Amino acid sequence: MRILVVGAGAVGGYFGARLAAAGVDVAFLARGAQAAALRERGLVVLSPLGDLRLSPVRVFVPGDRADRRADLLLVTVKMYDLERAAIEIARHLHGESLVLPLENGVEAGELLARSLPRARIAAGVAYIGAQLAAPGVIRHTGTLARLVFGPADGAPEPRLEAFARACRRAAIDHRSSPAMSVELWRKFVFLAPFSALTTLARAPAGALREDPALWARLAALVEEAVAVGRARGVPLPADLVADRLALLRALPAEMRSSMLVDFEAGRPLELEWLLGAVVRMGEAAGVQVPVSRAVLAALRAQRAATGERPDQPERTSR
Repeated sequence: MRILVVGAGAVGGYFGARLAAAGVDVAFLARGAQAAALRERGLVVLSPLGDLRLSPVRVFVPGDRADRRADLLLVTVKMYDLERAAIEIARHLHGESLVLPLENGVEAGELLARSLPRARIAAGVAYIGAQLAAPGVIRHTGTLARLVFGPADGAPEPRLEAFARACRRAAIDHRSSPAMSVELWRKFVFLAPFSALTTLARAPAGALREDPALWARLAALVEEAVAVGRARGVPLPADLVADRLALLRALPAEMRSSMLVDFEAGRPLELEWLLGAVVRMGEAAGVQVPVSRAVLAALRAQRAATGERPDQPERTSR
């Protein structure tokens, strides 16, 4: 199986490196300082699950005349770059290629389908705490590094079965699911609240747990996100709120969301595709989300105070 990792940041770099180190045919599509570092020095992963150094690394940059026709394209760019990335992804498809987005939001398939055939798009989620410590260096926090993936329509998909074999070869914790709409929302109702509140409070997971007021607000955000998912017809489990709060309690105390890391570095945020999406979808579904709306307004105000105007996505919710 030939794999192209589209976006060699923390998530794509980590899983791509694990696959490549196990002998899977992997290349990376990257840009800027990350692409230069991968070409010049290779890829380093620092992880409690075992460090590794991958060198040499096969790297393509957008606009390369050479292409990498891949059987599976793992898409791990930020949500605000997804539609632009779809144009580049199209260059690397062959007749049987499958696109597997591992995005933070629940709208990735819909965004990609604006430029790519819907039948070519699967669905997946990644659970991992990782960040770029420097160009070409990924630091993994904790031991959670799991992939859940499946076809968007629930039908058997041979290319995903081949990917599952590659994950086993690389000792990557993974699970195939025929119900990916539920899996996408299981992550979303955890991540949208966690990323927003860690960023608003400038605090890691442990600080949220230790502050009763912050924890109560986090629980309310999870409850609102779950209510929105159910209103949209997603068959979420009855105990999902309790399950997601248990997951939040189990996170390493030092874990910081990628949104908080991006905020502190002055980079664009995925806010409008995470908590912003909860508010947009809630409005469309007639669900009241007052806590989400208040936190979103506070985060937008913080962002505006830095002089940066966040992107506003087109409405993709039904």
